Amino acid sequence: MEKKSCDVAVIGSGLGGLCVAARLSHAGYKTIVLEKMPILGGRFIWVDYKGYFIPTGALTIYYGERDPVLLTLKDVGGGTDFEMKALPSPKWRIGGKDYEMPPKGMLWYLISLASRDKEEEEKVIRALRRSFRWQEPSDSITFSEWLLRVTDNRAIWNVFQAWCVQIVGLNLYEVSAGDMVRCFVNFAGAQQLVPRNGLNPIIDALAKVIGDNTGEILTSVRANRIVVNDGIAEGVQATGPDFELEIEARAVVSDIGPKKTVELAGEHNFDRGYLSEVGELRPLAGFWFMVSSNGPLYDWPGGLYAPESRRWQLGVDYSLASPEFAPPGKNWMGFYQAPGHASLYDPRKEYEIFLADLAEMFPNFREQGAEVLLARHFCSEWPCVRAWPASERHQKTPVENLYNVGDAVNPVGWIAGSGVAEGARIVAQEIGTRTKPGT
Repeated sequence: MEKKSCDVAVIGSGLGGLCVAARLSHAGYKTIVLEKMPILGGRFIWVDYKGYFIPTGALTIYYGERDPVLLTLKDVGGGTDFEMKALPSPKWRIGGKDYEMPPKGMLWYLISLASRDKEEEEKVIRALRRSFRWQEPSDSITFSEWLLRVTDNRAIWNVFQAWCVQIVGLNLYEVSAGDMVRCFVNFAGAQQLVPRNGLNPIIDALAKVIGDNTGEILTSVRANRIVVNDGIAEGVQATGPDFELEIEARAVVSDIGPKKTVELAGEHNFDRGYLSEVGELRPLAGFWFMVSSNGPLYDWPGGLYAPESRRWQLGVDYSLASPEFAPPGKNWMGFYQAPGHASLYDPRKEYEIFLADLAEMFPNFREQGAEVLLARHFCSEWPCVRAWPASERHQKTPVENLYNVGDAVNPVGWIAGSGVAEGARIVAQEIGTRTKPGT
């Protein structure tokens, strides 16, 4: 058995694992990252698929220049010189007409379009402003319940439902009112960025920081056990292609989700309360459809919201942002779809619903040679996110020196990979307060 020692062992090279490893390596901690796959990045990288360059999960930098992913690279001296294009706000199709959004006040404009009269518009805006600026709504009710107490206007409900599905990943009747408002306030004013070469340059830059600072990344190496003695994490046992490996570490960070962390560390090392909380975490399932065509189906790089469709679709042609994402003469649009219920749904029926929405959004899509090139079902071990709502408190575990990063433990109000990077910053900071590198 091979043996290594380090300050921090990181299990998983998704965005969370690489962000925390880059921060710690840059701060002088000897860090070893273990990745079971032969490539890095998890659900944050882009890959070639039939000549198209497409995402495995994450699509954009959500929060523009203030995004924690970009801030991480800046903090650790990673390369940020890759070209990025800002996507304009999507157009919204309401009442059969497509509306371009103003640079500021988009929400209020949408409410004005959907309201039945000025009195209703002002009532809804007052209620929302109060929830944003005075006190956020309760988490004991859904945002749908909160909104229906303000107005019974289905058009307004559809606007919020469409936004909720595309940003949070769930339906309005499945998200707590408080969570919805926190995400909305944090996301307000953000402009999404698409790097010209997908998100891979970010993963490459993080990996380079780790390697340049005496860190080590081992691919095709699977962690089998987190070593725990007297309630303290002391390392990791792993298996490579043709070797066994034992790593002695002063801290262990897991980027594989709290449930797998418990499994590797052993349930007997956790109290019943914690096991119950982790057992209640549910991965978020969803669908992503890729439609290729001869030229763009919709010639607007920000895409099109269709809040009156069956699943409140948003279609974005990412090949308009970067033509290199598609073969010459071709374009592709991506569509995210939340099922009608987070856990009770028929994948085949959801696909049929998508096809019906696609035909209504773009009646001429067959004439443009459009086809569904890829229908992807995110679930189980490869979900949209590993837990919703995310549980920030599980960044630290009852086992001393054992931490979680990743989208199951995003900080409150943060979404997607941006929240993952912010959570990694918090964990790296916590490790830094407890111990110095090499001591």
